[in-house]
Amino acid sequence: MTANPEAHVLQIVGEPAGGIRRHVHAILFGLKEAEGLRQSYVCADAGGDAAFEKELPELEALLGQGLLRLPISKRPGPRDIFNVIRLARFVRERGVTIVHGHGAKGGAYARMLTLLSGVKAVYTPHGGAVHNMFGRLEGAVYTLAEKMLLPLTESFVFESQYSAQAYFRKVGRRPRSWTVNYNGIALAGDVPARPFPGAAETLNIGVFGILRSQKGQIHAVRAAAEIAQARTNTLLHIYGSGPDREPLEAEAERLGITDKVLFHGETAVPLERMREMDIILIPSLFESFGYVAVEAFSLKRPVVATSTGGLPEIISDGVDGLLVQPASSTAAAAAVIRMINDPTLAQRLGGAGYRKLAEKFSLDSMLTNLAAVYEKASAGRA
Repeated sequence: MTANPEAHVLQIVGEPAGGIRRHVHAILFGLKEAEGLRQSYVCADAGGDAAFEKELPELEALLGQGLLRLPISKRPGPRDIFNVIRLARFVRERGVTIVHGHGAKGGAYARMLTLLSGVKAVYTPHGGAVHNMFGRLEGAVYTLAEKMLLPLTESFVFESQYSAQAYFRKVGRRPRSWTVNYNGIALAGDVPARPFPGAAETLNIGVFGILRSQKGQIHAVRAAAEIAQARTNTLLHIYGSGPDREPLEAEAERLGITDKVLFHGETAVPLERMREMDIILIPSLFESFGYVAVEAFSLKRPVVATSTGGLPEIISDGVDGLLVQPASSTAAAAAVIRMINDPTLAQRLGGAGYRKLAEKFSLDSMLTNLAAVYEKASAGRA
């Protein structure tokens, strides 16, 4: 894997949490030994998840003065002007040649740096830039900004075909240079299948993600009530933190299943916790990609997920997972119960997911494709 000898890539992300943090950190660590490629990293000085804090010492050792944390907020405001001015100085001091912006705020900063510093801007929109996750006024501001900044973008790198098409609809045109590069994770060698629990054993269902309405955890809680009627010894484990924790706990109490739903908060080691689960449930209302699905694949865990966003590009219904209608607790519960009643199906789906990961969602493939994007941008700059 090689890049242009002059390439120095600055990765910019707002809040380093969840899937966007996984993606950026995979690039930073994965390309750290790429020939002729240096990297720096800018992110918000607050709001990182538990895994970010766990990886921060390693990032500091890897990047040294190339790691910069700024007061970046999700909402646009006057502070953004000062952040971009500080970044322009950082770009000059570090000799940055390419800026890769992630998410709506990171992408805006990257394109503004093209104007101020002449660097090439690569942009991965992620979820916030392709969905209506902001208020009407804020959403209008971001959409207008995307349209104005589009001509300044050297290349777009989308996580899925879905996110690419959603972005094109949002801005009303296709950029001149874009590619779909699926997120990937490292293969850990052959993984033994987890024996499916017998009827007398507790069955553990895992939900992983930031606790907010877009992730649909409320439907997982409601599904847990229906699942408990079919099999009493089941537990729903919810990992993550966010603004929806109290409403989710209140819903579990309303349904009388507080003993069936466990809220664990954030975990710095999601794969270790996922390894303890028998089924992974992804109840999202939309996803630009779906990192949790490929993480489950890596552990041969069977997946039940909503058929929304980029998830159908990862999961083939009935082949390597089960897809269900979004916002339907009944559909999610039925799919889980189907696996409970057919353990052979659950293990077959888990094994097929692992094989698909190796074929389509490997970390090496993602990094190779991205290094080629950087190399092309460097050649264009030259």
